[in-house]
Amino acid sequence: MSNQDNLCMGCMNPLPEGRAECGICGYPANGENPPAYLPVRTVLSDRYLVGRLLDAGGDMAVYLGFDQVLKAPIYIREFFPDTLCERANDGSVSVIAGCDGAYREYCEKFRSHARTLARLRELSAIVSVYDIFEQNNTAYTVSEYCEGNTLEARLKVAGGRMRWEEVRPLFMPLLTALTSLHSAGLCHLGISPENLIVSNDGKLRLKGFRLPEARRVSTEVRPQLIPGYSAPEQYAFGEEPGPAADVYGAAAVIFRALTGNPPPEGSRRAADSNDLFVPNDVAQTLPDYVAAALFNALQVDPEKRTQSVRQFRDQLSTAPAVSAMREDEQTQVWKAAPPAEPEEEPEEEPSQPKDNRMKYALLIVLAVFIILLLIAGAVLLLLFPDLFSGKSDESSADSQVTYYSDTTADAASTTSPLVAGDEYPVPALVGKNYYDILDDELTGGMKLVLDGLLFSDRPVGEILDQSPSVENTAAGGSEIHVVISAGPETKTVPDVTGWDYRHAQLYLEALGFKVNVMRVVSEEYDYDLVESVSDAGRELLPGSTVTLRVSDTKKTTTTTTTTTTRAPTTTTTERNWFGEWFG
Repeated sequence: MSNQDNLCMGCMNPLPEGRAECGICGYPANGENPPAYLPVRTVLSDRYLVGRLLDAGGDMAVYLGFDQVLKAPIYIREFFPDTLCERANDGSVSVIAGCDGAYREYCEKFRSHARTLARLRELSAIVSVYDIFEQNNTAYTVSEYCEGNTLEARLKVAGGRMRWEEVRPLFMPLLTALTSLHSAGLCHLGISPENLIVSNDGKLRLKGFRLPEARRVSTEVRPQLIPGYSAPEQYAFGEEPGPAADVYGAAAVIFRALTGNPPPEGSRRAADSNDLFVPNDVAQTLPDYVAAALFNALQVDPEKRTQSVRQFRDQLSTAPAVSAMREDEQTQVWKAAPPAEPEEEPEEEPSQPKDNRMKYALLIVLAVFIILLLIAGAVLLLLFPDLFSGKSDESSADSQVTYYSDTTADAASTTSPLVAGDEYPVPALVGKNYYDILDDELTGGMKLVLDGLLFSDRPVGEILDQSPSVENTAAGGSEIHVVISAGPETKTVPDVTGWDYRHAQLYLEALGFKVNVMRVVSEEYDYDLVESVSDAGRELLPGSTVTLRVSDTKKTTTTTTTTTTRAPTTTTTERNWFGEWFG
């Protein structure tokens, strides 16, 4: 009890005697919670000190608290659906007449939900539960307190948005944790920048867990929906959102982090998903595979949306290997190019063939020169065989030895921070994503070498095996050979109907399919848009051929008309980039 008097109930930091308010958070020394909630300094379970109210609504109230045993701040969640109960004078919860059955049902769901969360406390990307108890005719959970700022606050400090190179390592562990959460039968349904904490170690932690009934309309509890991040089906009566709603929420947060703004509110989204606007400078730098993954994950229709977080993570992490090989040729197709005068295009086109012809000519001359040298060498060997025997062999051997020792010396000089012959512990890489750690500095300057890929049910890029193994040591600068997952042996063919066929072709090829383009007459789709996709929704082996039926019918709309109609709804720095790229 002695801790009550010298702690600030707003942040749980020591409060100097005589101070009227906290110098850290500004909370008054005599601050109180609203009458409907637990009074400040209430003690629960003879251990937990209740502080200020952080959040309320839906199925619970959330308080900042203090664990008097561990001497640490905590989060306290109280089951308190204000549509079914109210606060009694003694601080207990009193059920509203006629709501007893619903209150008991939801309270049991709250306890079951909390028990499942407690079993998942090994997931470092979620704020874990470590105690569950009953008191005051209701149930409580206690969670660890996470030091740090919300992602929303961090984005504001960063100028409103981040680059993909910064977003990728931040979100990949979170997506992996969400996969485990879904496997345990839980959905968060409230993923947003306010419910994500950037902890002091720079990693994301997910908080704000509630019952599913509190994250959708048409239930007995007040819905707690988050504009821009709650999926459209969470606003629909009679719908029961599932993992695809978390896919939407995670994609919406990434969209916000990259562009500076969330998608439109889920209840107001355009039915064709053609309402996502991106600043031009972001459009020019965002990788095409990321754009495709976000477009699929932010589909309004949950049936057309990426169905699992694992699939979404795979789409965000597989393409670097593919796009690295095609970077130059894809850039001109996918990136938003700066405006150019039409009459300048014919002057630029002939330059490429000229450059190519000069390259080919130089290669031919070089090849002829090498052939002549080989012929000359063969003639000399026939005319003067003694020149290539006897002492020559010895000198050749000597030169090889000298060359080997020189190379060793050079290698030693380039790795001066490492002591030759020193052994270092081999880092544990199995389970990590190859693409996430490819550029990381490993212990002892060791280098990653990719030996191959194996089909598996693990996410694409996850390291399945390494050599040498983690139990061994290795010399500084040694190579660590790894085998990574290529994902499932079969992949689902996505329905890219309505996409520009060039974008659809690149996306399918990134998934490992071969693409056949068939031109057809179409009354429904404009020129170059995909009318239909063979085997859409089916599981096929990578390397299988998928046929795109592409419209060869040009509509009457002109470029000038299109520009005029877009002018009132867009600006020079922002446009409907997803709508233009993906149809």
